Amino acid sequence: MSREREDTGRYAETVTPEDVFGVFETVDGPVVTSGDVAEALDCSRDTARRKLAVLEDRGRVASRETAGRVVWWLVESREMPNQVDPDDPFWELEPGASGETAVSESVDEVLYGGT
Repeated sequence: MSREREDTGRYAETVTPEDVFGVFETVDGPVVTSGDVAEALDCSRDTARRKLAVLEDRGRVASRETAGRVVWWLVESREMPNQVDPDDPFWELEPGASGETAVSESVDEVLYGGT
């Protein structure tokens, strides 16, 4: 099978890092291997490893070698860290207060919308 080339003569990218990122949603378990990616995207393991490395460079996945294999997992986005909003009215509540009256008596209504 002949691969397509771009106008510059370079081979056109057929497997993108985003394609590889999507494999994490389809594989059972918290980690993937380059073999998982290669099988899911019908590409070589070398291509899968290169694309996983790109995702790792971008801070979207991390890796570790274990038992002679490299496993990859998703990492939390560094772009949206968990920050506390000091202006949130929550901080004005007395300790132990919920801000709602009689919440403990209507917990099912609060949690399940009255069902």
